[in-house]
Amino acid sequence: MKMTATGNSHNRLLQQQLTEILADIEGNWPVLPSGMWNASGVRSVLRHLHELTRKSRQAGLVNINKLTQLMDQAINEIFQEGIQPDREEIDLLNQYLDELKAAVAATEAPGSGGTAVDSSFEVIYLHPENRAQDQITEAIAKNGWRVLSVHGIEELRTALAGEKARVLLVDTEYMQQMGEVNRFLDELRAQKKRRPELIFLSNQCDIEIRLEVLRTGATQCFSKPVNINDLMLSIKQIISPEVQPHNRVLIVEDDESQAQFASALLRKGSLETLAITDPLHVMEAVARFQPDLILMDLYMPGANGIELTQVIRERDESLTIPIVFLSGEDDLEKKLLALHSGADDFLTKPVRPQHLLATVKTRINRAKAIFAAGVKGHIDHPTGLRNRRQLLQQLDLCSYEMASKDSICALFYITLADQEQNPHDLESDELNTLLLDIAVLAETLFGKRDFIARTDKQSLGILLQRKAEADVEALGSALCEQLNEALAGDSTSQDAQRFGVGLELIDADPLSAYVHLSHAEAAALQAYRGGEEGYLRYQEPSGAAEAHDTASDDFQKHQFATALQTGLIEFIDQHFTASLDFGKEITELMPMPAPATDIVLISDDIYLTAEQYGLSDSFDQYICKNVIKRLGDNALKGDKTQIIVRLSAHAANDEKILEFIRTELRNLQLVGTGLMVEFNLPSLASNLKQARHFLGELSAMGIASLLGNFACNETAYKVLAYLKADGVRPHISLMQTSQEKIQEIATQVHSLHAKIILPRVEHFGQISLHWSDAADFVQTDYDD
Repeated sequence: MKMTATGNSHNRLLQQQLTEILADIEGNWPVLPSGMWNASGVRSVLRHLHELTRKSRQAGLVNINKLTQLMDQAINEIFQEGIQPDREEIDLLNQYLDELKAAVAATEAPGSGGTAVDSSFEVIYLHPENRAQDQITEAIAKNGWRVLSVHGIEELRTALAGEKARVLLVDTEYMQQMGEVNRFLDELRAQKKRRPELIFLSNQCDIEIRLEVLRTGATQCFSKPVNINDLMLSIKQIISPEVQPHNRVLIVEDDESQAQFASALLRKGSLETLAITDPLHVMEAVARFQPDLILMDLYMPGANGIELTQVIRERDESLTIPIVFLSGEDDLEKKLLALHSGADDFLTKPVRPQHLLATVKTRINRAKAIFAAGVKGHIDHPTGLRNRRQLLQQLDLCSYEMASKDSICALFYITLADQEQNPHDLESDELNTLLLDIAVLAETLFGKRDFIARTDKQSLGILLQRKAEADVEALGSALCEQLNEALAGDSTSQDAQRFGVGLELIDADPLSAYVHLSHAEAAALQAYRGGEEGYLRYQEPSGAAEAHDTASDDFQKHQFATALQTGLIEFIDQHFTASLDFGKEITELMPMPAPATDIVLISDDIYLTAEQYGLSDSFDQYICKNVIKRLGDNALKGDKTQIIVRLSAHAANDEKILEFIRTELRNLQLVGTGLMVEFNLPSLASNLKQARHFLGELSAMGIASLLGNFACNETAYKVLAYLKADGVRPHISLMQTSQEKIQEIATQVHSLHAKIILPRVEHFGQISLHWSDAADFVQTDYDD
C-alpha cells in the first residue's frame, strides 16, 4: 500500500516524538550506572512516561503502552515508599527500559504492507481504495504485525490462499459480498487450513449492522472514527494471546464412574478438575478448590442438587460461580425448578462431549467477563490480603514458567490451627489481626514481588522465586525463627500460639496448582501436629496409590495396548522450514490415537499416558517401527526430508530399543541418516552418562539427536556440550523472550555445533519474530 505525503509526514513526526520522549526518559533515569537510586529524576521520568502512554494509546502502539504503564506503576511504588529499592527492583526497572527501547525501535521501519505473493502477513485489510485507511495500517505495522491491504474480492481470495493471516479486517461497505467471502473462508476450513478471525469496521454499529456482522461469523465491530488503541488490543489478543491460568471445574456426582468420565473429558479440554462423590462436602470443596464452575448431578443421596445450589448461593463469595446441572432428568418442570434455584444451565444425559465442553467453557468465560467488568478484586476483605483464588492462579502460571527459568519456585504455607481435629477458638477479629501481623512480619523477610495470600480462615500462603534451593531453605529457617519469637507470648505465660509451616517446591511437573497448594498445606498440618519449630518440606507418602478408578484405568490401558497392536495410533505431520537454507524442510511425526479409539489422554500427552499405563516400551517400539518404515518409503521416492520423532524418557535407558532400531534398519536395508530422535531433556538428567552412551549409539547408526524442553541456561548448555546432541528445542515459554535473549541463545547453541528447531505451537503470534533469524528451523503452518 502506498502512503500519502501527509501519512508519511505524520509517521515521521510520531517517530520523532517517540524518540525524543524516550531520550528524555533515559536522560532522567532514576537508576544510576552504579546501580544506586537517584530520586531527583523520578518526577521528570513519570511526566515523560505519562506523555509516552498518551501518545502510544492514540497511535494504538499496544506494546509501548503496556510497558509505560508497568514502568509508571513500578517507579511510583518505589517513590511512595521513600526507601532505596532492592537489587531485584533495580534489575526489573532496567529490564523495562531495555524492552521500551526495543519497542520504540521496532516502530521505526515497520513492514506496513505486502503483496499476496509474499504470503507472509498476519492481518488482511479489505477496504475501498482510498487514503483514509492509512492510520489503521500504520498502527498495525508499528505494532510489528505485517498487514496486506486488498481492495476487491478476487484480491482477497488470492491473499487467503497463503494461509498465514490471523485477522481479517473488513469494511462494512463489502457487507453485500460477505456471502462470497464466507465461501472462501469455508473452503479454508474444509481444507483444514487456518480461518482468520473476522473484525468489521463500520461508519456506524447500530443494531441492524451488529446483527449483520454476527451473521457473518464475526464477533467484533468498531465504529468510525475507530478507537485505534482498542482495535490494536483486539488484534493483539488474536495474534498473540497472553498465557492464562487454567480454569477449574468442581464435579459433584455420587456415581464415581460418571464423575471420572466427566473429569477425564474436561481435562482433555484443558480444564483442571476436582471430583467429589459426597454432596455434603461441597462447601468445603468450593472453599478449597475455588472452582470457576460447578458441574453437578441433580439427584444424590444426602442432598439433591437444588438444595446444594441454594446453600452455595447463600455465600457472597460463591454468588458468581456458574452452576451447571448434568442429569438424566428430562421433565421440563423439574429442569425449570433447578434453574430457579440459582443454577445457570441444565444439560440432559446423555450429552455429547463437544456440547458439554462448549457449555462449560462458555459459562466460565461469560462469568469472568462479567467479573472483569466490575471493580472488585480477588482480595480477602477482612485483612486486605490477596485470597486463595489469586494464589492458585499465580501457582498455575509459576508452574508454566519454571522450565525456562534458572531459579526455584517455592510455596510456604503457615497454619495456626488444625481445623480437622481442633478448630481454632480465636474470635474472627482476633484471628484476622493475627494473620495480618504475620503477613507484615513475612513482608520484612520476603521480597516485594513475593506473593502473600490468605488461603483459608487460619492460614497464609507465600509464593516466591529464588536463585537456589539453599536460598529458599534459609528463608524458611528465618521465617520459623521469627514466628517462634513473635508468637511465643511473655516469659511467664503458657499462651504461646502454635503454628505449622510447610514447604512445597514447584517444578515443571504436570501437577495442578491445587495439588501443589494441597501438598504445602499437608506439610504445614504435619508440622503443626508434631509441634515442629521449623518448617517441613512435603514428601510424597511411600507407596501412595492414585485415587482414580482402577477399573477405568484398566479399561484405558487395554484400549491403548489394543491400539498399538492394531495400528490405531496415527501420525500427524508437522512441517518445519529452514530459516536460511531456502527450500529445505524437516517433518515431525506426532503420534495421536485414531478417532475410532476411546483413548482419553492424560493431560493431553500421549507419552505421559503410555507411561501411566506401563506401555512406554511398546509405544517406543511402535514409533520406531513406523518411522523407519516412513524413512524407507521416502528413500524409494527420492525424498530426503529429515524426520523428527520423539521417544519416551525410558528409551534412553533401554538397550533393547537400540537393538530394535538396528534390526528394523537392517530389515529395510537402510541407514539412519535422515532421522532425528527427540528426548525431553529434564527426563535425561537423572543418568547423563547413560544418555550420552545412548545418543552415541544412535549417532553411529546415522541418527541425529534432539534435546526438547531446553531451558537455555548455563546448566543446559553444559549438558548439551556433554551429550554432544545435534539440536535443541527451546522451552515453549522462551518463544516470546527478548531479542537480546534470543540472540544469546543462538550464539551459545551454535557455538556447540547444534541446531535450533523451534517447538510446535498453535498460533503464529505465540513466537517472537526475532526467532525467524535465530532459529535454524521454524514451523511452516499453524492451527486455528
